[in-house]
Amino acid sequence: MQILSSDTPVSVSDRAFNYGDGVFSTLLVENGKAQLLSYHINRLVHDANAIGVHVDSAPLEQAIIREISSVDDKRVFKVHISSGVGGRGYARDTANLVNVRFSFHVYPTHYRALTQRGMSLICAETNLAIQPRLAGVKHMNRLEQVLVKQEVDAHNADDAVVCDTQDNIVESSAGNLFFYLNGCWHTPSLKGSGVNGVVRQCLIQALFNENHPLNVGEYSLEQLKQAQAIVVTNALMGVMPVKSVVYPDTQVVEYTLDSMPQRHLSNLLHQQIKSE
Repeated sequence: MQILSSDTPVSVSDRAFNYGDGVFSTLLVENGKAQLLSYHINRLVHDANAIGVHVDSAPLEQAIIREISSVDDKRVFKVHISSGVGGRGYARDTANLVNVRFSFHVYPTHYRALTQRGMSLICAETNLAIQPRLAGVKHMNRLEQVLVKQEVDAHNADDAVVCDTQDNIVESSAGNLFFYLNGCWHTPSLKGSGVNGVVRQCLIQALFNENHPLNVGEYSLEQLKQAQAIVVTNALMGVMPVKSVVYPDTQVVEYTLDSMPQRHLSNLLHQQIKSE
C-alpha cells in the first residue's frame, strides 16, 4: 500500500480510472478530527477486502490523522483506495501496490438550511442492479448514482428514493434511508445492492444497544407512503429530515419534520460522534 500525495497525477493505467476497481469513503473533518473515523476505517478495510484488495488499517488510519491534523475548519475529506496500476485487461497484476489518495473539498453550506426545511425527494426511474457480492460496498463504480442524480436535477428535487430491479427500496442517491412507522424505525436491507453507510452502521448499533425497536428488511414504496417520518443519513449531512416524496403515481406525500423519533435518532448519532 502506498499513500500518494493529492498532486500526484492519476496514471492512465490505474485500475480505478479504467474499471472503477477500488473503494472510497467520504469523511467530515472539523478542527483536525474526522467524525466516525473508526467506522470509516473499518468500512474501507471491509470494502477493499470484498473486492479482493488488502489494506492495513493501522497505517491507513495514521496517514489520515496526519493529513487532517492541520485542518482548523469544517471540510470534506475523501479517501480513495485503488487496486493499483495494471495492464490493459481486467486481470490484476498482484505485484503492483495498492494506491491510496486523499483529497479535501468544501463542506456543502446549504445543508444547514436543508435541515430546517427538509428534503424534497422524487422516486427514481433508475433501478439498482442486484449483485450480492458487491452489496453494501462503496466501490468506485457509481454510474447508477450518476443516472439517478440526473433525474434529481431534472426534477429540481433534493434527492431520490432508489429501488432495486425487484422494486424494493434500497437508499437515496446520497445516503441511506430510515423511516418511522408504527412506533418503530425501519431501514432497507442491503443484501442485494446499495451502500452500507457509516452513519447507517452507527445508528443500527446504537438502536440495538438501546433495545429500541428497529426492523431491517425489504420494503415497497407503498409501505414508505405510510411512514410518519423519513430521514436520509450520510457522513456529511448526519440525520437529514425528509419533507416530501413525489411517488410514481404523482401523489405527493408530506412527512413530519422535527419529530421526537427523528430528534432521538440525531441525538444517538451525536452521542456516538462525541464518544469517539
